[in-house]
Amino acid sequence: GETFLDRMISLVEGASRQKSPNEIALTILLVGLTLIFLFVVASIPSFSSYAGIKSSPTILIALLVCLIPTTIAGLLPAIGIAGIDRAFSANVIAKSGKAVEVAGDIDLLLLDKTGTITFGNRQAVQFFPVAGVSEKELASASWLSSLSDETPEGKSIVTLAEPMLSSTTPPDGLVSIPFTPETRMSGADSVDGEIRKGAEDAVSAYVGAPFSADIKEIISTIAKSGGTPLVVAKNKSHWE
Repeated sequence: GETFLDRMISLVEGASRQKSPNEIALTILLVGLTLIFLFVVASIPSFSSYAGIKSSPTILIALLVCLIPTTIAGLLPAIGIAGIDRAFSANVIAKSGKAVEVAGDIDLLLLDKTGTITFGNRQAVQFFPVAGVSEKELASASWLSSLSDETPEGKSIVTLAEPMLSSTTPPDGLVSIPFTPETRMSGADSVDGEIRKGAEDAVSAYVGAPFSADIKEIISTIAKSGGTPLVVAKNKSHWE
């Protein structure tokens, strides 16, 4: 069947999970109650014999079955699996009954966007040139400064820029500067000057001057949209 009960039964049949703290505590309680009731039923024949009343074994067995809380213990796996299924209906994947209990205590959930959800790494998607610089010029400078950048971002910049270039052959005498975690920049030196590409604060420190208002606005726009802005500078002038 396809009903909730059918799915719950199939989940219970194939259940193999670690017990939650509440289930462990309840199991200990049930074991304790079982021992107490077993002692009570076992002592009844002695008291009834002392009082001159005959005890029927059938009645004693029926009393023991009624007192022992086996039904509750049998429902424990079903309760946990039902909680998992209910969480799944709310698009929450719980791998154990303990996870369901923890989810019930959550009031606030914070998510950290790393930018790696879709491709497994960050990808360059667009060039934002400043006033007086064409997009093709920025793409060319970004491409040259990323030739020795082996990071996913650097490779994606090369891929994004190549369709916009008339030639993908590096100029003669080009000295590529690879990206390093210490500098947080990559670049290239040629007869036309120096090109650097990297994190905004690293490029600002390299240039030795603060960003202009339009560059700050572009950086803020990209950051607010969830992206990571990278700045390109040629001859120590910001090109974005």
